[in-house]
Amino acid sequence: MRFLISAGILLLAAGPIFCEKKVLSPTTSASNEQVDIIATIVLSEDEVKQKIGADPGKGIVLLEVRVTPKTDQGVQVSPDDFILLAHDDGERSKPFEPEQLAGRGAMVLSTTNEKVRKTGSSIGFGGMVMGGGGGGNSSPGNPTPKTIQTKMDPKNQGNAALLDALKAKQLPTQEAKDEVNGYLYFPLDGKHKLKNLAVLYRGPAGKLNLEFEH
Repeated sequence: MRFLISAGILLLAAGPIFCEKKVLSPTTSASNEQVDIIATIVLSEDEVKQKIGADPGKGIVLLEVRVTPKTDQGVQVSPDDFILLAHDDGERSKPFEPEQLAGRGAMVLSTTNEKVRKTGSSIGFGGMVMGGGGGGNSSPGNPTPKTIQTKMDPKNQGNAALLDALKAKQLPTQEAKDEVNGYLYFPLDGKHKLKNLAVLYRGPAGKLNLEFEH
């Protein structure tokens, strides 16, 4: 009897430990009284190319977003409502507009700890990427955020097929009363593990943090 009681106490004590195990998934969600948001991130270059139907070049990750208003008044939706955060180095980025990826003029990337380089045919990480802390969640060693800048290359003539594909699938800017979905195209410098990434919603419906490890 004593053994059974002791075993029961041990199981009760261990219960919270098992419950605290985190889940790592490329799909995450968050909600409040005004809106539900579901986001799925695509990190593989091949899968990004497949989903878009054209190659956006290196250094681009794709976020599939679904926004569902929960009130009769609806909510204003825009790509600018979203930020991609890398906890490990504090890198924050806003999504690119299709014209920045495939319009006239390529972008050139430079960082404080790297030499300037041109990213394939079209990609850059400039004003759309902001150095900043990881919202209190940056990981080991409090890494110094990168300062990233870009400039346009007027010699680049753009890619009409890519531009059309990006525009067709981009999350629209609109007043939404029903579910709205689409893609966001984020720059991401370097290699990052999924558990270190998060999406921040900072829009008219409030503030939500969507962690891929939760």
